[in-house]
Amino acid sequence: MSFKKELLGSYQKTLNQCRSAKLAYLKSADKQHLPEYKRFFNLQATVRNRIYNDLITLVNSKEVELAQSFLQNHNREEIMIATLDSEKQNAFSKAIESDQLVIEHLLQIMDIEDNIDSQNELNPFVEKLKNSLHTNQIFEKQSLVLREEKKVS
Repeated sequence: MSFKKELLGSYQKTLNQCRSAKLAYLKSADKQHLPEYKRFFNLQATVRNRIYNDLITLVNSKEVELAQSFLQNHNREEIMIATLDSEKQNAFSKAIESDQLVIEHLLQIMDIEDNIDSQNELNPFVEKLKNSLHTNQIFEKQSLVLREEKKVS
């Protein structure tokens, strides 16, 4: 019984973090003025949403079920609270941080999960997020360099 609780808790943490990453990418898209940046961030949010939905499907296919209250509670505080301009991190940095946490949680689930098939089902999510995270970190460095160049000019 404790195995199922631990597995369920890990899935819920992962799903919450994935949801947070999606929201952070959407916030990043809202703050952009260039259409190509908006598209980039919206695409990243779409990828996180797809992973979230695929994980829900995976959890539902197991003997472990998420509570209906979890599925309906979309962390309203996080959605409704406006982002303050005085935040220490911008939404994109938070999204990258959330991606790293999602990867960590997925790896924890793979450690807990004793079924090889389930581990193999989770592996593409980890790889997709790692690839995306690498791209996003490059994008963040490039945009930081551009911002620094504008300040100097």
